[in-house]
Amino acid sequence: MNPFMRNVLTFILLLTSLFLQAQYFQAQLQLTDGSILQGYAKLPSNKLFENSVKFKSIEKGKTEKIKDSELSKILITSKQGVQFLFERLNVVHLFKSLGKDYEMEKTKKHWQLRYHTNDVLNCYALAQRYKLDKNGTMHSITGANSMWEFLYFTLQRHEEDKTYIVNAKGFSHKQVRKAMALFFKDHPEFVERIENKDFKNANVSDVADAYAALKS
Repeated sequence: MNPFMRNVLTFILLLTSLFLQAQYFQAQLQLTDGSILQGYAKLPSNKLFENSVKFKSIEKGKTEKIKDSELSKILITSKQGVQFLFERLNVVHLFKSLGKDYEMEKTKKHWQLRYHTNDVLNCYALAQRYKLDKNGTMHSITGANSMWEFLYFTLQRHEEDKTYIVNAKGFSHKQVRKAMALFFKDHPEFVERIENKDFKNANVSDVADAYAALKS
């Protein structure tokens, strides 16, 4: 191998090493038994056949795989000091069909990114996978030709250990209203506001806060 090609190969290997190292972020992992691990981890994923999180106790330490089933929460801190909380929760799909209401709970828990909370509800983004860019911005990334064609938005009541899909990029306004009406069915007056399109241009977090204001 000539010197030029050797230098090019060395440069490529160096870039690859730096890229792989950059995929680990300062992290706090909470196991299902309540114990805490401090160190560095890759972001969790909902991709098919990926059922573990890579973790290192120190930045340049040995990598170990921790099964998703042993984890409940992961708190990621970006280089900018911004924190992102992922929680592994059950997901319920809400819909109406032939005049009947349905709640279909997925058999597998999914990693969800909490992006808002109030005194009553938590709001999450649910995607196939997640990416934290160099500017400290978290991205929720979808797949194709599967349930991951959409980026989902879910709500969780604080007293429950599951979330409910109430919106998604790709859902029609009608689909969203139906799901929202089912989730908030304990408050008929609030459902009436939803069906009257009061929240047509609102984010899920806006609706959650409006509901929390009524409950307070």
